[in-house]
Amino acid sequence: MIRFEKISKVFPPDVNALEEVSLDVQSGELMCLIGTSGCGKTTLLKTVNRLIEPSSGRIFIDDQDISRLNHISLRRNIGYVIQQTGLYPHLTVEENICYVLRITGNKKTSCRSRAEELMDIIGMDRNYLGRFPRELSGGQQQRVGVARALAANPNIILMDEPFGAIDQITRIQLQDELVRLQSRLNKTIIFVTHDLQEAIKLADRIALMDQGNILQIGTANELLFFPKDDFVENFMGSSSFFNVMRLLPVEKGLVSDYPVFRLSQEDAARKEVEQKARDLGWSEYPVIDKEDQLVGYFPTSEHHNGDLYPVNKLLSPKITFEQALKQLFISGKSRLPVTTDDKKIIGFFDFAQAYDIIRKSSN
Repeated sequence: MIRFEKISKVFPPDVNALEEVSLDVQSGELMCLIGTSGCGKTTLLKTVNRLIEPSSGRIFIDDQDISRLNHISLRRNIGYVIQQTGLYPHLTVEENICYVLRITGNKKTSCRSRAEELMDIIGMDRNYLGRFPRELSGGQQQRVGVARALAANPNIILMDEPFGAIDQITRIQLQDELVRLQSRLNKTIIFVTHDLQEAIKLADRIALMDQGNILQIGTANELLFFPKDDFVENFMGSSSFFNVMRLLPVEKGLVSDYPVFRLSQEDAARKEVEQKARDLGWSEYPVIDKEDQLVGYFPTSEHHNGDLYPVNKLLSPKITFEQALKQLFISGKSRLPVTTDDKKIIGFFDFAQAYDIIRKSSN
């Protein structure tokens, strides 16, 4: 866990960049710092790896006061990704990825192995390891920047507007990649952005800053639907109901505890799933195969011939509430499955739950 205790920073001659900021970032959490330009979010981020020393206050990592740690050792154990990647132009991709590993005494063979592993993780062909940054696209350079931050397997990664200087299509792809990586690696990430949609899509929680202060900390739903003051409301777009629907990702409103039957299970388990579906008022329940892929539905009716109902409509986790509601109405269903590209269910977009979230947003 990262704990900020009353962090203040004054730049000469008399600029208050941070004013007694207190914040806890939980282990494995992706926390987004967002706010207007000059609000102090990048300054706060850089106090974690001591690129900026606070004027007062203390920062703890796993209950260790970082001011008592060697700053070089500290930085080597924290991943850092910036907007312009910070890749060394005279080093190859492999050398960039392995830079920290090499200067900390790792053997060349183990560095090569780690670089190959990371290229697989970030979705780049290993053939790029011998290329130089100038031979890569902007999106590829950002991927290499992420790989370098992961090379020493740090528990903490700091990301300062890492996708801000690339085109929108590549940016969305990199955001999706980060979501996938975080679900797999479970790092503690502090992510600075000025893009509200990016923060809503990526963050477990959001800290909204203004003039060196944190105005509100919470989930995207909490900031969108329960803003603490007018500034938060205006920044989050909460004053516009339809704007909220366009911003809120469908995955923020999923039913994740649902009845599901696996084809490999015994018939007794199927009866339990069937009863749970009935208790929820569902007329059918999903059936998955050994690969966790959705293959159809069984009805909750006691009298049926055992044939699976077909899967007619799937929702992508990348769409918004507004888009999901449209698909729900078109389908005539009360709920639709949200799946990965390979048809693995991650939850259901349910009208009753969506209605409850929408109702709260308009109170």
